[in-house]
Amino acid sequence: MEPLTDALTYIYSLSAGDAPIQITIMVEAEADRQNFYTFSITLKAGHVERAICKPITLRLSVNPRQLDFSVFVFPPRSSLPVGCLYHLRVWLRSAGIDHRIFGDNDLWVGRDPDFRSIADASFAILRNATQDMLIYQAIVGRAHVSFIVRWRFVEVGIYALSLDYEAGGVGRTLFDDRFLKLDCEPQTITFMIYSIPALSMPRGASHRLRFWLRTPHAPLSPASSVSSQVTESYIYQRLWKTDDFKIGAYLDFDALGSKLIMAKRESSDVYEKKKRPESQDELKRKVGAIIFST
Repeated sequence: MEPLTDALTYIYSLSAGDAPIQITIMVEAEADRQNFYTFSITLKAGHVERAICKPITLRLSVNPRQLDFSVFVFPPRSSLPVGCLYHLRVWLRSAGIDHRIFGDNDLWVGRDPDFRSIADASFAILRNATQDMLIYQAIVGRAHVSFIVRWRFVEVGIYALSLDYEAGGVGRTLFDDRFLKLDCEPQTITFMIYSIPALSMPRGASHRLRFWLRTPHAPLSPASSVSSQVTESYIYQRLWKTDDFKIGAYLDFDALGSKLIMAKRESSDVYEKKKRPESQDELKRKVGAIIFST
Protein backbone atom coordinates (compact mmCIF):
# COMPACT_ATOMS: atom_id res chain seq x y z
CA MET A 1 0.00 0.00 0.00
CA GLU A 2 1.42 3.36 -1.06
CA PRO A 3 1.96 5.87 1.76
CA LEU A 4 -0.56 8.68 1.98
CA THR A 5 0.98 12.01 1.00
CA ASP A 6 -2.13 14.16 0.46
CA ALA A 7 -5.24 14.49 2.59
CA LEU A 8 -8.20 12.31 1.64
CA THR A 9 -11.75 13.70 1.71
CA TYR A 10 -14.97 11.73 2.03
CA ILE A 11 -18.04 13.87 1.24
CA TYR A 12 -21.61 13.07 2.31
CA SER A 13 -24.83 15.02 1.68
CA LEU A 14 -28.12 15.12 3.57
CA SER A 15 -31.00 17.46 4.38
CA ALA A 16 -31.84 18.66 7.90
CA GLY A 17 -34.55 21.16 8.69
CA ASP A 18 -35.13 21.55 4.92
CA ALA A 19 -31.52 22.77 4.70
CA PRO A 20 -29.10 20.95 2.38
CA ILE A 21 -25.97 20.00 4.31
CA GLN A 22 -22.61 18.66 3.21
CA ILE A 23 -20.45 16.72 5.67
CA THR A 24 -16.77 16.33 4.77
CA ILE A 25 -14.46 13.90 6.58
CA MET A 26 -10.76 14.55 6.06
CA VAL A 27 -8.09 11.90 6.64
CA GLU A 28 -4.43 12.93 6.94
CA ALA A 29 -1.39 10.77 7.66
CA GLU A 30 0.76 11.79 10.61
CA ALA A 31 4.26 12.72 9.53
CA ASP A 32 6.14 11.22 12.47
CA ARG A 33 4.12 8.04 13.15
CA GLN A 34 3.54 5.30 10.62
CA ASN A 35 -0.05 4.06 10.18
CA PHE A 36 -1.46 6.85 12.36
CA TYR A 37 -4.04 9.15 10.78
CA THR A 38 -5.84 12.32 11.88
CA PHE A 39 -9.57 12.49 11.18
CA SER A 40 -11.39 15.84 11.08
CA ILE A 41 -14.88 16.85 10.02
CA THR A 42 -16.54 19.95 8.58
CA LEU A 43 -20.13 20.99 7.94
CA LYS A 44 -21.23 23.13 5.01
CA ALA A 45 -24.64 24.80 4.88
CA GLY A 46 -25.69 27.88 2.94
CA HIS A 47 -22.34 28.87 1.37
CA VAL A 48 -20.48 28.54 4.71
CA GLU A 49 -18.24 25.67 5.79
CA ARG A 50 -16.91 25.28 9.33
CA ALA A 51 -15.14 22.71 11.45
CA ILE A 52 -17.21 20.71 13.93
CA CYS A 53 -16.12 18.24 16.61
CA LYS A 54 -12.52 17.80 17.70
CA PRO A 55 -10.10 15.96 15.39
CA ILE A 56 -9.15 12.45 16.48
CA THR A 57 -6.21 10.16 15.74
CA LEU A 58 -6.62 6.51 14.75
CA ARG A 59 -4.14 3.77 13.93
CA LEU A 60 -5.12 1.98 10.71
CA SER A 61 -3.94 -1.31 9.29
CA VAL A 62 -6.46 -0.98 6.43
CA ASN A 63 -6.24 1.13 3.30
CA PRO A 64 -7.25 4.73 4.21
CA ARG A 65 -8.40 5.22 0.60
CA GLN A 66 -11.14 2.61 1.04
CA LEU A 67 -12.85 3.59 4.29
CA ASP A 68 -16.58 3.14 4.86
CA PHE A 69 -18.43 5.72 6.98
CA SER A 70 -22.02 5.93 8.21
CA VAL A 71 -23.03 9.58 8.57
CA PHE A 72 -26.48 10.54 9.88
CA VAL A 73 -28.44 13.01 11.99
CA PHE A 74 -31.60 12.63 14.05
CA PRO A 75 -33.71 15.18 15.96
CA PRO A 76 -34.24 15.14 19.73
CA ARG A 77 -37.73 15.27 21.18
CA SER A 78 -38.11 19.05 20.91
CA SER A 79 -36.27 22.27 20.13
CA LEU A 80 -36.85 25.99 19.76
CA PRO A 81 -36.98 27.04 17.00
CA VAL A 82 -38.79 23.85 16.01
CA GLY A 83 -36.95 21.50 13.66
CA CYS A 84 -33.49 23.04 13.99
CA LEU A 85 -31.66 20.86 16.53
CA TYR A 86 -30.01 17.61 15.48
CA HIS A 87 -27.69 14.99 16.89
CA LEU A 88 -24.88 14.10 14.48
CA ARG A 89 -23.18 10.71 14.40
CA VAL A 90 -20.28 9.43 12.30
CA TRP A 91 -19.30 5.76 12.45
CA LEU A 92 -16.38 4.05 10.73
CA ARG A 93 -16.91 0.43 9.64
CA SER A 94 -13.95 -1.90 9.12
CA ALA A 95 -14.16 -5.70 8.75
CA GLY A 96 -17.76 -5.59 9.94
CA ILE A 97 -16.87 -3.67 13.12
CA ASP A 98 -18.36 -0.19 13.65
CA HIS A 99 -16.43 2.51 15.54
CA ARG A 100 -18.08 5.81 16.46
CA ILE A 101 -15.55 8.53 15.74
CA PHE A 102 -17.62 11.74 15.83
CA GLY A 103 -20.72 12.86 17.70
CA ASP A 104 -22.34 16.26 18.19
CA ASN A 105 -25.55 16.72 20.19
CA ASP A 106 -25.72 20.47 19.59
CA LEU A 107 -26.00 20.86 15.82
CA TRP A 108 -28.41 23.71 15.06
CA VAL A 109 -29.28 24.30 11.41
CA GLY A 110 -32.45 24.96 9.43
CA ARG A 111 -34.17 26.76 6.61
CA ASP A 112 -36.30 29.77 7.59
CA PRO A 113 -36.88 28.73 11.23
CA ASP A 114 -39.62 30.47 13.21
CA PHE A 115 -37.56 32.46 15.71
CA ARG A 116 -40.65 34.41 16.78
CA SER A 117 -41.95 31.25 18.44
CA ILE A 118 -39.31 31.68 21.18
CA ALA A 119 -41.14 33.23 24.11
CA ASP A 120 -39.56 36.30 25.77
CA ALA A 121 -36.76 36.49 23.18
CA SER A 122 -35.29 39.95 22.56
CA PHE A 123 -33.85 40.33 19.06
CA ALA A 124 -30.97 42.55 18.03
CA ILE A 125 -31.50 44.87 15.07
CA LEU A 126 -28.88 45.65 12.44
CA ARG A 127 -28.04 49.36 12.65
CA ASN A 128 -24.84 49.76 10.67
CA ALA A 129 -22.77 47.68 8.26
CA THR A 130 -19.40 48.20 6.59
CA GLN A 131 -17.24 45.93 4.49
CA ASP A 132 -15.81 44.09 7.51
CA MET A 133 -18.08 45.00 10.43
CA LEU A 134 -21.76 44.86 11.42
CA ILE A 135 -23.28 46.58 14.45
CA TYR A 136 -26.49 45.26 16.01
CA GLN A 137 -28.47 47.06 18.70
CA ALA A 138 -30.45 45.21 21.38
CA ILE A 139 -32.05 45.64 24.78
CA VAL A 140 -30.86 43.03 27.27
CA GLY A 141 -32.06 43.27 30.86
CA ARG A 142 -33.26 46.84 30.13
CA ALA A 143 -29.70 47.70 29.10
CA HIS A 144 -28.99 49.09 25.63
CA VAL A 145 -26.33 46.81 24.17
CA SER A 146 -24.36 46.97 20.92
CA PHE A 147 -23.12 43.72 19.41
CA ILE A 148 -20.21 44.19 17.00
CA VAL A 149 -19.50 41.46 14.46
CA ARG A 150 -16.14 41.66 12.69
CA TRP A 151 -14.69 39.82 9.71
CA ARG A 152 -10.95 39.31 9.37
CA PHE A 153 -9.51 38.14 6.06
CA VAL A 154 -7.15 35.16 6.50
CA GLU A 155 -6.61 33.88 2.97
CA VAL A 156 -8.65 33.46 -0.19
CA GLY A 157 -12.04 32.08 0.86
CA ILE A 158 -11.12 31.88 4.57
CA TYR A 159 -12.25 34.44 7.16
CA ALA A 160 -12.10 34.73 10.94
CA LEU A 161 -15.23 35.90 12.74
CA SER A 162 -15.40 37.68 16.11
CA LEU A 163 -18.16 39.06 18.34
CA ASP A 164 -17.87 41.88 20.89
CA TYR A 165 -20.42 43.74 22.93
CA GLU A 166 -20.49 47.27 24.33
CA ALA A 167 -22.90 48.83 26.81
CA GLY A 168 -22.60 52.02 28.83
CA GLY A 169 -19.03 52.62 27.68
CA VAL A 170 -17.86 49.13 28.70
CA GLY A 171 -17.29 46.18 26.40
CA ARG A 172 -15.48 42.91 25.91
CA THR A 173 -14.96 40.10 23.41
CA LEU A 174 -17.46 37.25 23.51
CA PHE A 175 -15.59 35.10 20.98
CA ASP A 176 -12.96 35.58 18.30
CA ASP A 177 -11.21 33.73 15.50
CA ARG A 178 -14.06 31.45 14.47
CA PHE A 179 -12.64 30.36 11.13
CA LEU A 180 -15.10 29.96 8.27
CA LYS A 181 -14.69 28.96 4.64
CA LEU A 182 -16.95 31.00 2.37
CA ASP A 183 -17.97 30.56 -1.24
CA CYS A 184 -19.62 33.99 -1.11
CA GLU A 185 -18.62 37.48 -0.06
CA PRO A 186 -18.85 38.22 3.69
CA GLN A 187 -21.26 41.06 2.89
CA THR A 188 -23.79 38.43 1.76
CA ILE A 189 -23.97 37.05 5.31
CA THR A 190 -26.09 38.50 8.10
CA PHE A 191 -26.72 37.34 11.65
CA MET A 192 -29.53 36.59 14.06
CA ILE A 193 -28.66 37.62 17.62
CA TYR A 194 -31.13 37.32 20.46
CA SER A 195 -31.29 36.93 24.22
CA ILE A 196 -33.70 35.12 26.52
CA PRO A 197 -34.01 36.12 30.19
CA ALA A 198 -32.98 33.49 32.71
CA LEU A 199 -33.99 33.18 36.34
CA SER A 200 -31.68 35.37 38.39
CA MET A 201 -31.41 37.44 41.52
CA PRO A 202 -31.47 40.34 41.12
CA ARG A 203 -34.07 40.07 38.42
CA GLY A 204 -32.91 40.82 34.87
CA ALA A 205 -29.23 40.10 35.53
CA SER A 206 -28.74 36.81 33.65
CA HIS A 207 -29.55 35.91 30.06
CA ARG A 208 -29.13 33.18 27.47
CA LEU A 209 -27.50 34.64 24.37
CA ARG A 210 -27.69 33.04 20.92
CA PHE A 211 -25.73 33.86 17.76
CA TRP A 212 -26.85 32.49 14.37
CA LEU A 213 -25.41 32.97 10.89
CA ARG A 214 -27.73 33.53 7.91
CA THR A 215 -27.03 33.02 4.20
CA PRO A 216 -29.33 32.94 1.15
CA HIS A 217 -30.68 29.51 0.27
CA ALA A 218 -30.77 30.17 -3.47
CA PRO A 219 -27.57 30.13 -5.55
CA LEU A 220 -25.91 33.53 -5.59
CA SER A 221 -26.41 35.28 -8.92
CA PRO A 222 -27.38 38.73 -10.25
CA ALA A 223 -30.89 37.43 -10.84
CA SER A 224 -31.31 36.24 -7.26
CA SER A 225 -30.20 39.60 -5.86
CA VAL A 226 -33.25 41.33 -7.33
CA SER A 227 -35.77 38.75 -6.10
CA SER A 228 -38.54 40.04 -3.88
CA GLN A 229 -38.56 39.74 -0.11
CA VAL A 230 -41.56 37.40 -0.36
CA THR A 231 -39.66 34.72 -2.26
CA GLU A 232 -36.36 34.96 -0.37
CA SER A 233 -35.33 31.98 1.72
CA TYR A 234 -32.39 31.61 4.08
CA ILE A 235 -30.27 28.92 5.69
CA TYR A 236 -29.46 29.47 9.36
CA GLN A 237 -26.84 27.77 11.51
CA ARG A 238 -26.04 28.53 15.12
CA LEU A 239 -22.37 29.32 15.66
CA TRP A 240 -22.18 30.27 19.32
CA LYS A 241 -24.17 30.48 22.55
CA THR A 242 -23.83 31.26 26.23
CA ASP A 243 -26.30 30.62 29.03
CA ASP A 244 -24.45 32.96 31.37
CA PHE A 245 -24.54 36.46 29.86
CA LYS A 246 -24.56 38.76 32.89
CA ILE A 247 -25.75 42.31 32.27
CA GLY A 248 -28.62 44.57 33.27
CA ALA A 249 -29.64 48.18 33.83
CA TYR A 250 -30.38 49.59 37.29
CA LEU A 251 -30.30 46.19 38.97
CA ASP A 252 -31.86 46.01 42.43
CA PHE A 253 -29.10 44.37 44.46
CA ASP A 254 -31.05 45.00 47.68
CA ALA A 255 -33.45 42.30 46.47
CA LEU A 256 -30.78 39.76 47.47
CA GLY A 257 -32.11 40.06 51.02
CA SER A 258 -31.39 41.47 54.43
CA LYS A 259 -28.20 39.41 54.80
CA LEU A 260 -26.57 41.30 51.94
CA ILE A 261 -23.50 43.23 53.10
CA MET A 262 -22.69 45.98 50.62
CA ALA A 263 -19.18 47.43 50.64
CA LYS A 264 -18.73 51.19 50.90
CA ARG A 265 -16.22 53.16 48.94
CA GLU A 266 -13.64 54.62 51.28
CA SER A 267 -13.03 57.83 49.35
CA SER A 268 -14.36 59.72 46.38
CA ASP A 269 -10.79 60.05 45.11
CA VAL A 270 -9.24 57.61 42.65
CA TYR A 271 -5.62 56.76 43.35
CA GLU A 272 -3.08 55.81 40.73
CA LYS A 273 -0.65 53.27 42.08
CA LYS A 274 2.85 53.87 40.80
CA LYS A 275 4.68 50.98 39.26
CA ARG A 276 7.31 49.40 41.47
CA PRO A 277 10.83 50.46 40.44
CA GLU A 278 12.62 47.73 38.58
CA SER A 279 15.33 45.89 40.46
CA GLN A 280 18.91 45.77 39.23
CA ASP A 281 18.47 42.11 38.23
CA GLU A 282 15.42 42.96 36.11
CA LEU A 283 17.29 45.81 34.43
CA LYS A 284 20.26 43.52 33.70
CA ARG A 285 17.97 40.91 32.13
CA LYS A 286 16.36 43.53 29.87
CA VAL A 287 19.72 45.00 28.84
CA GLY A 288 21.07 41.52 28.15
CA ALA A 289 18.04 40.68 26.01
CA ILE A 290 18.57 43.83 23.95
CA ILE A 291 22.28 43.09 23.48
CA PHE A 292 21.69 39.49 22.38
CA SER A 293 18.85 40.51 20.04
CA THR A 294 21.20 42.84 18.19
